[in-house]
Amino acid sequence: MTIETIQPQPIARLARELSIILIGTILLTLSAKMVVPFYPVPMSIQSLVVLSLGLFLGPVRGTFIVGVYLLEGLAGLPVFAGTPPAPSGPVYFMGPTGGFLIGFAFAAATTGWIAQKLGRFGPALRASIAVLFGTVTLYSAGLFWLGNFVGYGQKLMSAGLFPFITGDLMKAAIAVVLYAIFHNRRSA
Repeated sequence: MTIETIQPQPIARLARELSIILIGTILLTLSAKMVVPFYPVPMSIQSLVVLSLGLFLGPVRGTFIVGVYLLEGLAGLPVFAGTPPAPSGPVYFMGPTGGFLIGFAFAAATTGWIAQKLGRFGPALRASIAVLFGTVTLYSAGLFWLGNFVGYGQKLMSAGLFPFITGDLMKAAIAVVLYAIFHNRRSA
């Protein structure tokens, strides 16, 4: 195959997809480093980005981007919250927040899949249902894993759910508003 036989359209499509992946992983990394101010516990804005990736890019692309991000962290790149000084790589995954990291992939997939399946509904309703289930998916994976560290029951809820749920619901609402605005402007 010579350079002349390569079609420019597939190359442009590949460049576009690689750009989307790069931008998505950069957004996830930046969101891990951004802490919500004036919140009683340290909280990043990662769930906002994860849910938005699922909503805007669909289950395949959104999950793929989260997967690339997780592989970057597994490889030791300082992409996760608190890295550095916390160690990156497999050690980070084995810590208390490892389940939430894996939950990011499931949340992006769930959110994107539900948003696609509810395509006949208005964007705000579609996004609201999708991010609700995406958030439940994220918390399910994260709390299941966290329970191995703090125990289950009230102690788990106090450590991994109650301090974060209000902030995460606000982030989910922001994702819904952004999605609705985008789709309303797009269809206008």
